[in-house]
Amino acid sequence: MDDYIKCFSCGARSLNFEGDGHAYMLAAAGCYEMFNEVLEKEYSDFRYARAHHYTVDAYAVQHPGEPTNSKAVNSVGIHLISLYFLLKRGLPLEKAALVKMEFAAFNKSRKMVEPLTKPDAFEGLTIYDVWNNDDPAKHVELCQTWAEDAWEAWSAHHEVVSFWANEFIKEGKFH
Repeated sequence: MDDYIKCFSCGARSLNFEGDGHAYMLAAAGCYEMFNEVLEKEYSDFRYARAHHYTVDAYAVQHPGEPTNSKAVNSVGIHLISLYFLLKRGLPLEKAALVKMEFAAFNKSRKMVEPLTKPDAFEGLTIYDVWNNDDPAKHVELCQTWAEDAWEAWSAHHEVVSFWANEFIKEGKFH
């Protein structure tokens, strides 16, 4: 048996084994395991922790679930909003959790997020590149590049995400 397979969602080189995945972010079991190992590193070692929101946002948008699953649809929308604010509006990483929480509450009442067509492919970095790195000095840079690549993959929907963000701002829900 090969050690690696290609993740059916993000295209990453993924560990090859059977197992459980996320409840609504669809991924190969080995890809999801690599994501969890990266999260463990970020939770347990301050040198990796700063990149956490890039990691979560990039992984979530590279593993959209079924467009009929409202949790999956909202997850993609919320993580795209976070990437928009981080990459296009210069939001400090320290405020990414806040923007996600506040936008989720805003969306719950406004129901703005709608299913978006998944990109045909994800180019650039994936969880494999981050998982395969053991240099804490390179971790944040890799995760930021991964987040930028994941954001770019959704370019067909940038205008929609920008609209959601502007409505969010216009209603004074985020300052």
